[in-house]
Amino acid sequence: MKYPRVLEIKDLCLGFPGKRNEYTEVLKGLNISVRRGELLGIIGNSGCGKSITSLAVTGLLPREARITGGEIIFDGQDLLKLNPKARRRLLGKDIGIVFQEPRTALDPLMRVGKNLDEILTAHGMKDPEERRKKILDMLRQVNFDDPEDIYGRFPHQLSGGQRQRILIAGAALLSPKLLICDEVTSALDTVTTVEVLDLLRSLCFEMKITIMFISHDLSAVENFCDRVMVMNDGRIIDCDNTYDILHTPKNAFTARLLENATLDPRTLSLETADCDYTRSPVMTGRNIAAGYSRKKIISSLDMEIYPGEILGLIGRSGCGKTTLTKAICGLLPYEGKIDISGGRPGTVFQDPVSCLNPSHTVLWHMKEAIRAAKRSYSMDLINTVMDEVGLDSEHLTRFPSQLSGGQRQRVAIGMCLIAEPSLLVADEPFSSLDATSAAEILKLLAKINRERNMSILLISHNLHIIRALCKRVLVMEKGSIVEEGITKEILAEPKSEAPQGLIDAERKLHNS
Repeated sequence: MKYPRVLEIKDLCLGFPGKRNEYTEVLKGLNISVRRGELLGIIGNSGCGKSITSLAVTGLLPREARITGGEIIFDGQDLLKLNPKARRRLLGKDIGIVFQEPRTALDPLMRVGKNLDEILTAHGMKDPEERRKKILDMLRQVNFDDPEDIYGRFPHQLSGGQRQRILIAGAALLSPKLLICDEVTSALDTVTTVEVLDLLRSLCFEMKITIMFISHDLSAVENFCDRVMVMNDGRIIDCDNTYDILHTPKNAFTARLLENATLDPRTLSLETADCDYTRSPVMTGRNIAAGYSRKKIISSLDMEIYPGEILGLIGRSGCGKTTLTKAICGLLPYEGKIDISGGRPGTVFQDPVSCLNPSHTVLWHMKEAIRAAKRSYSMDLINTVMDEVGLDSEHLTRFPSQLSGGQRQRVAIGMCLIAEPSLLVADEPFSSLDATSAAEILKLLAKINRERNMSILLISHNLHIIRALCKRVLVMEKGSIVEEGITKEILAEPKSEAPQGLIDAERKLHNS
């Protein structure tokens, strides 16, 4: 018998034990029904339980999690009643998942090909040549121009957007019946986002894959999903077709969520420092070339960043932005010349989870930053920086897992400020955050620039943010700067295909 619903979650209750035998309930009688073949969107505030729901379905919950009631019916059978071995067999073959943080989902010690090869090996494909061909075909299908090159790279040699496409390729290799996508577009530029949504839609139709799409990007949800469920405090509180949910919400919470879920810098008060372009640059790069092994990702690249300037850097995923920032920060060998006044720059990474040690508290991280900067230990210094980034002293005793995404990003920024760098490199600092948290980090960076007169190199896929914060912008394509100048002029009348493609994709994503 073929069940009309591929997944039904019925009255699911889940929580975590705390101190003194306290129990924190995260899912509170959750009910979700996913129709076979549909594209279902799930939206909600950060911390409402979206990601923990995906882990409950896939059986990848943290060890301390406790399911105290309910059912998870997949294809007619209750997953909670299966033994671990039987349930594990469903992963990949019948249920696939694309995680929010691709850096932590890929084994950093294995090349991309080996990471994907393990999926096929685990599910009984014995011929190595057949596995290799299948992987290369899938890499081509997820829009890699040179799949052979990507096959041989390590995850750290890829941009965030490229790693995300690797995870999509891995999840689609076995043509699962249900694919759970947890914030899959958060690390992607607008062009790649449109391509990935088209790719997922084609996978749904051609391979008959049902998709549960978890996202805080309402433009992506509107362009992709047939139906949307709204989650709040561990429950589904609203459900309707996509248009009605996003344009004529009947639920008061949904209306407030939509009001706060769009990051529009034009609504924020973003006062920045005055930049004097007659002064000597804070950073000068000449003829920069860098890459991995023998392959050059960037070459013959020149750039300057001036005191107090917030310089924007945009380009498609894989164009070389992250490679350039690694070279600037001294994290990758390079050819050419990079001069930075005031020593090594501070760096705020795209994924705050991977740059914080999960075994240590915020206080330990602050002490490590002081030690690395060779400054004298001082609690006054730590408290001052914590206050500057908008965190209370009580956060010092917390571990990264006890912080929200926005709070983790504030900790990372605070660690940078302790060294008092003249330049801060912010590589997609908003992409993994919901709109409310992203707006707060955006205001924080503007405040740091204004009050410290600190120069910032801001890499972002969000053209609204670049327009609002950056007077000047660089456009990268295939490892080179193809256009640079005043932001308003570049984005109003681009002279090359690279910025025009980003602008066109932005219009398609937000206006369709």
